Amino acid sequence: MKFKQNLTGAAEALFEYSETMPIIDTHEHIPVKEEYYINAPIQFGQMFNPYISNDLKSAGMPFPRDTWAALVVVDDDWDAFEPYWNQAKFTSYARAFRITLQKYFGEDDLTRENHKEIVQKINDSLKPGVYDRILRQDCNIEWSIPCAGALPDIDDPLLKGNISSPAMFCMSADQMKQLAAEAGTEIPKSLEDFEESARAWMTVQKEKGAICFKSRAMRVENPDRDKAAQIFKRIMGGESLSELEAGHLESWIREVSARTAAELDVPMALHTGVWNNYKNSDINDIVGFIDRNPDTRFDVYHMGIPKIRESLQIAKNFENAWLNMCWSHIVASDMTVNAMKEGFDMIPLNKIFAFGADYSLFIQKIYGHLFIARENISIVLGDRVDRNLLDLDTAKAIMKQWFYDNPKDFYKL
Repeated sequence: MKFKQNLTGAAEALFEYSETMPIIDTHEHIPVKEEYYINAPIQFGQMFNPYISNDLKSAGMPFPRDTWAALVVVDDDWDAFEPYWNQAKFTSYARAFRITLQKYFGEDDLTRENHKEIVQKINDSLKPGVYDRILRQDCNIEWSIPCAGALPDIDDPLLKGNISSPAMFCMSADQMKQLAAEAGTEIPKSLEDFEESARAWMTVQKEKGAICFKSRAMRVENPDRDKAAQIFKRIMGGESLSELEAGHLESWIREVSARTAAELDVPMALHTGVWNNYKNSDINDIVGFIDRNPDTRFDVYHMGIPKIRESLQIAKNFENAWLNMCWSHIVASDMTVNAMKEGFDMIPLNKIFAFGADYSLFIQKIYGHLFIARENISIVLGDRVDRNLLDLDTAKAIMKQWFYDNPKDFYKL
């Protein structure tokens, strides 16, 4: 493998071991039904969504202000695309992509000559069984946990649903009415009504198989029920509010969701850091929330990048918070390695999850991300072996614990 790092003896032995053990992919955005995936062929630009597209934009490529918008680069725009690709193709995002190209297409890079053929081969792979081929057979993933707004019936035991919490459905009257309908409750006329709908909806989702409810770090940290009631009334009256204004309602419903999750014995996942204006999801803003809800188990996503040391402190000091390296390996590979070298000194072994690819399209990239994650954890633990702080067998056991045992226990799989 051209893009594989030169590892020390211990790290190399750990990497080889990692390829034989089962994996739990703790965070994805792939469709919860394979049929949705195989019926959505991609265009060239969608190979880069959403992560590499952000690096291309950072490099100066003209791009819509909405970072989540599809980057559609038609074939005859290669001349416009190539200069920015040449600047972005050495980031961790692009390295996972290029590992994927080498694994599945025998190519080291994307070029004028091969890009059309690669897109065609990706679309040719969109056939029944693609999840089994890529996730189970190539990646040895035993369970994958994709996010969804609500849970349809999942007919593949590989997939387990992580559902957006009711706090994520507070931006419009239509969202709140839809949630109430799915919960089997009346259209909410008051905040109290919506709280009832939220609790009922979470119960329904658990009964359908949800194993987690997702929320996020918020700038509106201190929940205020009176302000939430005022915002509820304005939104249901038809006003369109900014995310910050509506945040008072989201913050309150997040509290309701956390308490309900505890009652249902289902954990909550929290997005922290990293994306767009990362100050809007600053990991420091979850400290009070976690502290107020000691009976709720929290999966803290993305290590709070760039505030990784804060994430280590949270996992160390709160018994109801676990540290998840999902996405982190490809946001900043060396940052993640260095953080976990420090984290090993701070955090009990059972509080760490090693991997979640966090992709939606072109699922072969999950292999590329997992390759980097395996390398990174091999480097972290191999360093301990080299310094005579661990023996190799213990390091292997810890690796399996982080990639498999810990998330299996946490999510009760």
